[in-house]
Amino acid sequence: MTNWSVNCANIWTGDPLRPWRRGMTIRDGRIVSLDEGSAPSSGHSAFTGSWILPGLIDAHAHLLMGGLTLQRLDLSAARSRDDFDRLIDAHCTTLTADQWLEAFGWNEHNWNGARPDHSWLRAAGARPAVAWRCDQHAALVNESAMGALDLRTDVAGGTIVREVHGAPTGLLLEQAAWQLLAPRIPQPSLTSRARACSEACNHLLSVGVTTVGAMEYLDQIEQVLVPARDAGRLTVRVAATVLDRVRPLPFARARAIRGDDFLRIIGFKSFADGTLGSSTAAMFDRYCDSDSRGSLMEHALEGTLTEWMREVLEANYSPSVHAIGDRALNEVLQAAVACDLMKRVRFEHAQTVHPDSIARFRNRLVSMQPFHKAGDAPLARTRLGTHRDNRCFQFRSFLTAGARLAFGSDWPIASADPLEGMRVAITGLALDGKVYGASANLTAHEAITAYTQGAAECLDDSSGAGTLAIGSPADFIVVDRNPLACDWMDEAPQVLTTVVGGIVRYDATDTAGNHDTTAATA
Repeated sequence: MTNWSVNCANIWTGDPLRPWRRGMTIRDGRIVSLDEGSAPSSGHSAFTGSWILPGLIDAHAHLLMGGLTLQRLDLSAARSRDDFDRLIDAHCTTLTADQWLEAFGWNEHNWNGARPDHSWLRAAGARPAVAWRCDQHAALVNESAMGALDLRTDVAGGTIVREVHGAPTGLLLEQAAWQLLAPRIPQPSLTSRARACSEACNHLLSVGVTTVGAMEYLDQIEQVLVPARDAGRLTVRVAATVLDRVRPLPFARARAIRGDDFLRIIGFKSFADGTLGSSTAAMFDRYCDSDSRGSLMEHALEGTLTEWMREVLEANYSPSVHAIGDRALNEVLQAAVACDLMKRVRFEHAQTVHPDSIARFRNRLVSMQPFHKAGDAPLARTRLGTHRDNRCFQFRSFLTAGARLAFGSDWPIASADPLEGMRVAITGLALDGKVYGASANLTAHEAITAYTQGAAECLDDSSGAGTLAIGSPADFIVVDRNPLACDWMDEAPQVLTTVVGGIVRYDATDTAGNHDTTAATA
């Protein structure tokens, strides 16, 4: 059933002139009418009395990586080396004899801050094992995995961490992990990747995401996302950014992929630096707890960032650049000023920004992930010092400067839940229970807008997604309370229902899983 109506509901449209409506009618997956009346209309009706928002848009996530992590060992709860042993030992019982152990999520700040070495993976025995740090910018491998790698010399933009006498500890940072290790890890089967895609979509739908800006390698787009789309199994809309960045860039392959309402390629991505957690984000000034300033990488390190941007823009794609440190962000800004007259470059993360640079972001696309603040704000006090608090997670400053602010998650690096991301942006509440950078906090209206219209603009979506208006896709969520009036310090609203194209794709009350193919009914 594709024709139905919503009546007597509290519908936030995203339209600043008429933000609230009481009813809407849906036909063939789109909204055909909105009204302020409360009388039931003819036909089927749903969600009476509910609080409704436009479908939430995640401007930056890793869809297939997120789905695959749902199948792998999660070490985020590890608080000691003994925890590593216990969790790895239990997980190995689920693996075949020839499988690598693949884990993710560890964070040395969950214990005494000491970086682990290969011995922390001893419970894996003789099988090769790799455990990615929570930010995916550092990887720990055991002796068996090291035996398959050439660790004699470092690679540009990466570090092989070594003991005093020069032997590798098993810890690989940045490009050392991505160039030396990643190609040697056995790739999951196509069946596993297809299942990961399905599970990732279901997870995003459960937290209210109807469109995702997915950072994916072109092989994965061709082999997994395109078949899923063509078979009708892609249940969230995907605006994909290609991670392949070795030149020549594969523009012809990207153009060969037919774009539609559920899958389109919008850009290409590069990395200008690393992360705060791994002390590899490129900073103007030294870290307070080391002599390092982090490091630039890839095109920023090679001095070819402007050239790469211009090439992507001339191919009519949006350049997207990872930049977390204030120096890296400034490098990306300088390159964009030189070649991006239409201001299509997406500044990804922008976690630290020099105050002198803020005004130059007017009308530029700043794509941030507020839940990163929940974990990184306490760490920033140690890494950067309180004297640099005015550079961290400057949501308010970017908005005041006229930047086009978009929010996302960076899942699986951080929680995919946009309502929890909103909570951090609105309150400044971090995972340690303390409030950081309250002066940067947003209103609920501003945070919701960044996850709807702001994210839609960042993903170059002209379909009307991010709003509830006549002609826009019938993508919306039902939440359990008024998000504009609730106490976000107490708890974030919860998603009850997610609708994509007029079809209920998630229903919190449906334990049988029947919500993935049927249109909403009364």
